[in-house]
Amino acid sequence: MNAAKLLTFLMLFLLSLSSALALSQESRPSLPKCGEARVQYTPFDENYAQKIILREAHNSGPSEPEGNKEYSPQRTAWVSPSSPEYSRPGPWNTTVTIGTMAGSKVLQLAFQDHASGGGSVQWLNEKLLFGHVWWGRIYSTDFILDVEKEQFIYKQMAHYGEMIEPCR
Repeated sequence: MNAAKLLTFLMLFLLSLSSALALSQESRPSLPKCGEARVQYTPFDENYAQKIILREAHNSGPSEPEGNKEYSPQRTAWVSPSSPEYSRPGPWNTTVTIGTMAGSKVLQLAFQDHASGGGSVQWLNEKLLFGHVWWGRIYSTDFILDVEKEQFIYKQMAHYGEMIEPCR
């Protein structure tokens, strides 16, 4: 008889324990699945407009800078990034020189006061550059520059906060 009472008590205890665990899990917000985290895009923050500067380069030297050049797919234009000295304390500045093989106007795209993630560009086609500049660990600007028209056709802020949150 004592064994039956002990077994009943044990079963009631386990049942109450599982109910308590279920209630505590319901009261906690569930973590998102790791594959569900997304970059959040918002309209361009005009506070950063003075930190992304496009201007005509006024060189007294050759029209093509020495150093690393990345060519457009048809090799009609090039970019030459100039990376900051990251061994010094930030924030940093990066300049990208943009030119054409025809030797026409040379442009400079400057990223002022950016974070250690830096700024980068890559050719989408012969006239469009995609760029990315980091302002912090989880905050950046994505843009598309029409090199022929010398204007930005896309600029948005990218928030990567969800990417660093805990997940399951």
